[in-house]
Amino acid sequence: MKKLLGIVVLGLIICNTGNAGKYGEGELKLSPNVVDNFIRYIRGSGNKNPSDFYVTLDGTGYTSWYCAKGPSVCLEGDIVQDILHCERRTGKKCKKFALRRMVKWKNGINPGKGKASKFNSKWTDDQMRAKLTELGFLGQSDSKVEKIDNNQEGTGLSSELINDLRALKELYDDGVLTKEEFEKAKKAILNN
Repeated sequence: MKKLLGIVVLGLIICNTGNAGKYGEGELKLSPNVVDNFIRYIRGSGNKNPSDFYVTLDGTGYTSWYCAKGPSVCLEGDIVQDILHCERRTGKKCKKFALRRMVKWKNGINPGKGKASKFNSKWTDDQMRAKLTELGFLGQSDSKVEKIDNNQEGTGLSSELINDLRALKELYDDGVLTKEEFEKAKKAILNN
């Protein structure tokens, strides 16, 4: 009986450690190529629905999986095998970024659950890029943001205004806004 109990406990430990850390954590900035492929993944294709999306730890590589049937019967893939596939394909360490249309990567901004982390396949490319920016996966790294904060001391601008301008600049840098749209929006922010 003790042997059986020991085997059950060992099995539970192995199962739990297999799922430990399956989603990525920490700062991650996605490359333009990965963003474009993530948008395609979210939309699915034909009768295929998004299942699992993996990215490299530096945000430059990815691999994704789809379900051939509806989302109600879509099962999550084997995390170990999927990560190995991603790492063989990219030559870099990978972690899971999204499950179905939910970004699970926790970076201090993205909660990894609920409406805040969910993407809609009917959104435009710009809406998806804006959501990725809001969740901290597009734009400047945190170290660059800190440097900007230090340079803004003594400008007389509120931190809220600086954050609005920073977000606007990120949208412009990511190609979401044209130069004219950027200048118009910047003027509107500064005049408020």
